[in-house]
Amino acid sequence: MRRHEPTRHPPVPRRLDTVTVQRPRCPFCGGVRLVKYRSIADQGDGSALAWVRCANAECGRRFRLLAE
Repeated sequence: MRRHEPTRHPPVPRRLDTVTVQRPRCPFCGGVRLVKYRSIADQGDGSALAWVRCANAECGRRFRLLAE
């Protein structure tokens, strides 16, 4: 039986990098309250496509939202 060498991981940096992702907004009024009514979870490349409606009473526009 062959013995395995212990796995060695690279040292963990003291500070982790921060990645900021902007919240999706309505392209017409800038509202952030969106209602998803249809979606395709995986496009085959890791992205997701959703059909959404703006929840602002004055707007209510429908559009597609692509999350990469």
